[in-house]
Amino acid sequence: MRIGAGFGARAGKREVIDVAEMKKPDRRLDQLLHVHKQRLSRLERERNEARQAWREIRQQLSGKKQDWRQLQSRAQSEWMSARTAFFSMGLTNADFKRAKSVYERMKLEAGEMRLACLALARTCRQAGTAFFAARDRVQGANKQQEKLTVLRDEMKALALAQNAEA
Repeated sequence: MRIGAGFGARAGKREVIDVAEMKKPDRRLDQLLHVHKQRLSRLERERNEARQAWREIRQQLSGKKQDWRQLQSRAQSEWMSARTAFFSMGLTNADFKRAKSVYERMKLEAGEMRLACLALARTCRQAGTAFFAARDRVQGANKQQEKLTVLRDEMKALALAQNAEA
């Protein structure tokens, strides 16, 4: 039997070891990163929609320009053939005047088509500007996301280094 370890004696006290309590990890930066990721995905969706809208308007503009050019060349060729026929005495004066009025009408239609093309070109430029603005917003959000990710990683590394020292 050990001395002092009898029935009435208390066992030796152990010294309490100071153990740092585990801190609750700060999740605010992770939450902020999550919010930024959601914002980034929304901005990317808006950018993709703007790109698609711009492409569709460009296709419409291309089609309208092609129609305008075809109408213009058709009017010009019909007028030239009517003039050639008139000067070679193949047309009467009334037929020539009729051909001239058709040519004038086609010229007016071509002018209206040109104005429609110009209006569509303005819309196309605005859509392009909107796309590039959306692209710039996405690039800015990407940079911000990268900065926050690097900051979070550095903070985690620092916390691990402090825990290793303690």
